[in-house]
Amino acid sequence: MATVMALVLALSGLGSVAGQGPSEGGTGGAGGVPMLGDFSYPYFGRAEDPVVHGVVHGVRRVDGGTMLYYSLGEPTEGVGAGKTPVYSRDEWDPEHYGPRTVASVSVVDPDGLQAYRPFSADGEAVAVEAREIDAAPGRLVVAWAMLPEMPEGVTSVDVMMPRGSVVSDVPVEDGALEPVVDEPAPLLGEGWPTVPVPSDLAEVDPGVSILDLTRHVGDADGTVEVEESVEDVVVTLDADVLFDKSSFELSRSAVQEMDRVAADIAERGTGDVVITGHTDSDGSTSDNQVLSEQRARAVRDALQPASGDGVTFRVVGRGEDDPVATNATDEGQQENRRVTVEFTVEQEER
Repeated sequence: MATVMALVLALSGLGSVAGQGPSEGGTGGAGGVPMLGDFSYPYFGRAEDPVVHGVVHGVRRVDGGTMLYYSLGEPTEGVGAGKTPVYSRDEWDPEHYGPRTVASVSVVDPDGLQAYRPFSADGEAVAVEAREIDAAPGRLVVAWAMLPEMPEGVTSVDVMMPRGSVVSDVPVEDGALEPVVDEPAPLLGEGWPTVPVPSDLAEVDPGVSILDLTRHVGDADGTVEVEESVEDVVVTLDADVLFDKSSFELSRSAVQEMDRVAADIAERGTGDVVITGHTDSDGSTSDNQVLSEQRARAVRDALQPASGDGVTFRVVGRGEDDPVATNATDEGQQENRRVTVEFTVEQEER
């Protein structure tokens, strides 16, 4: 206990270290307490607010779900009623969670593009109650949340704490932390909260607690943008990079980008690959329609040979009909001159 206390007091004096992953030594920590990464955040998001510090102790597979263990504290006032609050209602989701329980935590599987929030039962999160959080200055109190089961292939996650603080690359491990105590929010080093049993979760709706995410990636000059979800990938290519003005012949600089897109399709694409050409409004509507179709076919012809046998290609020309920006400026016209490549991702067993 003395070793844990010394580490807690040292942690409470730290500045913001949000985003730090597991410390050297893996899951080992002071006094046998796992310390997988620490975080901090100003309570109400302002620099002058008291700073809450904390540690992630585990993301553990248990019967019926996933248990997130973490601890919280504040060095000068402590946390709890009449002290520093650790959660703010402006981060509360009233559609799915009531105010009694702590729901502003989650874990993210960045590879699977899914986020897991606490279960919701009878309008409250299956998690520690806010009124149960109480610790003197310089002490950490253990909090918890019960999340949905994650696929077996998920081996690490990012833990999202209030105010955007993150602990990355936290391992997903098996079994509840021990020893278990009756206290719903024990002080760190005095044991771990009881895990809800499957019968406690009979009324939960996992669909409320599992969110599909979208990843947006682009290169520095904005010539390629990729939007990726669990099921689909949309690649948007700047037509000014692919083609000369009013041309549908691919430029030399387009070859490398075509190779990258084709390799991605070959690796994980399935079903239809839809290639859509778009133009700005410069010129006649009929000419723009024809040019958009020609450019889409040119991209198809470049991608198809290297994209494997698991997909079929479909070409669409939209001309000037679907602008993403104003055509009244040069910058807007450039954004509208584009070709998109959309395909479905083959789902992997995880």
